[in-house]
Amino acid sequence: MMPCTVTPVFEQFATSYDAATPIQSQVAEHLAQLIVRYHTGVTDMCVVDVGCGTGKLTEAVMSKFLQNAALASAQLYGVDTAASMLAIWQQRVAHLLSMPLSSTSSSPTSPMTLHSQALCANMTNMALANQSADLVMSSFALHWTSPSVIAELGRIVKTKGQLHLAIPVAGSFHEVRLRFPKLPIFDFLPSHAWLAAIETLQQQRQGTLIYHTEQSFAFSYDNLKSLLKNLKQMGGAVSGKDSIDTATFRRYLQDQSPIGLDYQLLMIGLQL
Repeated sequence: MMPCTVTPVFEQFATSYDAATPIQSQVAEHLAQLIVRYHTGVTDMCVVDVGCGTGKLTEAVMSKFLQNAALASAQLYGVDTAASMLAIWQQRVAHLLSMPLSSTSSSPTSPMTLHSQALCANMTNMALANQSADLVMSSFALHWTSPSVIAELGRIVKTKGQLHLAIPVAGSFHEVRLRFPKLPIFDFLPSHAWLAAIETLQQQRQGTLIYHTEQSFAFSYDNLKSLLKNLKQMGGAVSGKDSIDTATFRRYLQDQSPIGLDYQLLMIGLQL
């Protein structure tokens, strides 16, 4: 991995990220199912996980391909700005090769050849060649940037390659906003902002929309303090808004009733 400047909070909480992100695990598994379902039958693939973090999506997708013996070989790229998360991503990829193949596999004696490379880079400017990837995917990452990133992702997708995305959008944190309206929360963009960028890419490349859906994912916490602790351990969810006043924050923390953390996810599949 090449050294790079990273967002300190992501570096600091890389080791706690997996345990603190059950919803991200659910979404990665859901997106992985869609990716495998719409796999075009390419047996030698270049796969790029953009904003890969610790590798939840990479593991969910590639373990399914391994179990089904759907690929002969794969070149994996994990792109992230946090070197500590990329180190965990590399460990995850290494563990994939030790997985036993399914007994229902059509070719159990021919395990996949797997190569990987971690790229410490900003997702808006990846050091990958034009149309070099068969599959570009991203889950719970693009909301940290703007819809203009879609053009960069599309740039590296081969003709007849696929782009699969899970993006948190406006409507997320609904219960938190309702019960604690002054709590500074990340402002997620509305889905139409992302869909406009997708439509532009689709028209430019004469692509085909495979699927487009919005789905809610939620997880319950004992109280607000517990929820905020988990958000901190995720390494994100901070807002650029003015901070809440101390008296209001203390009053919020006195609420000991259960609270749900909910995300609204835009799920998109596009073939270019």
